[in-house]
Amino acid sequence: MTFLSLRNLQKSFGATRVVRDFNLDVEKGEFISLLGPSGCGKTTVLRMVAGFEVPTSGNIVIDGKDVTARRPNQRNIGMVFQAYALFPNLTVAQNVGFGLKVKGTPAREIAQRVEEMLALIGLPDLGGRYPFQLSGGQQQRVALARALAPKPHVLLLDEPLSALDAKVRVSLRNEIRAIQRDLGITTIFVTHDQEEALSMSDRIVVMHAGIADQVGTPFEIYNHPATKFVAGFVGTLNTLDAEVLDPETGRIRIAGTETILHRPLPAGRVSLGLRPEAVSLGQNGHDIGLTGRIAEVDFLGSVIRLRAELGGQMIAFDTFNTSVGVPPKVGETVVLGLRSADLMVIGD
Repeated sequence: MTFLSLRNLQKSFGATRVVRDFNLDVEKGEFISLLGPSGCGKTTVLRMVAGFEVPTSGNIVIDGKDVTARRPNQRNIGMVFQAYALFPNLTVAQNVGFGLKVKGTPAREIAQRVEEMLALIGLPDLGGRYPFQLSGGQQQRVALARALAPKPHVLLLDEPLSALDAKVRVSLRNEIRAIQRDLGITTIFVTHDQEEALSMSDRIVVMHAGIADQVGTPFEIYNHPATKFVAGFVGTLNTLDAEVLDPETGRIRIAGTETILHRPLPAGRVSLGLRPEAVSLGQNGHDIGLTGRIAEVDFLGSVIRLRAELGGQMIAFDTFNTSVGVPPKVGETVVLGLRSADLMVIGD
């Protein structure tokens, strides 16, 4: 059942349209990520849901109620900001209980709820500290607890992990997702980090130039991109130019080699997308074998990243590092194996 509905949302700042005809239905308890580059409109959508920006047109409906014209404090929404936004003069416990105090909640109930929230975020003994006495990861946990304390209908997360170092980010994103699942709270998460979106989301909205280019599960977004932008933005993608020899059977010539994709293709030339993990060194039973020359070899520890030149086109792929295997050298001729089923026709 749809819990949050965004209908035909548009937002303009002067003559500039930042969000264009944005539509999204979110189920209760669902974790949705808005993913896209800077300037694509994802934070503006989040701010419209929060009530910090008024849509130029369109509607926002939460739990069956149109909240488009309501102020932020009338929407029962919790928000976690990128910069934490904790009150430096308040203790951790006072920060967590701030929203409840503003709502006039009795002190005894505030104390009980603060205790619950600090236990939930794994900081039960730090209620008496001030924000400057906490690490960045701890401060962000406190910001999350403050947002959750009033029991909001919807939780909004505006790139809350971007200021943290890589190891803390991975740990905290797992904690946020576990807490969200445990509470069953409907959540919208804004990020430009595709790994975060892929690992945390029930569904992802890939935004580009103010519109939703594609909405789908992480599996769908990664393996079946709907547009060239989504294919190039999410993950690493090799793009190969191919000549269509028979549109009906999908017979093509790619890097001088003919093969059949067994699906209809447009006449002329097409762009084919291929993920690096779908390429193997050696044909190894794959139905397509392409001969190329190694152009780059990068040793990354557990994997070796290679780039090969195939008839004027470049293809990147990884192979596992083993103590008994010797990676090919730059300039060496190799055969690369791939499956026709893994080749994606990339549209506009």
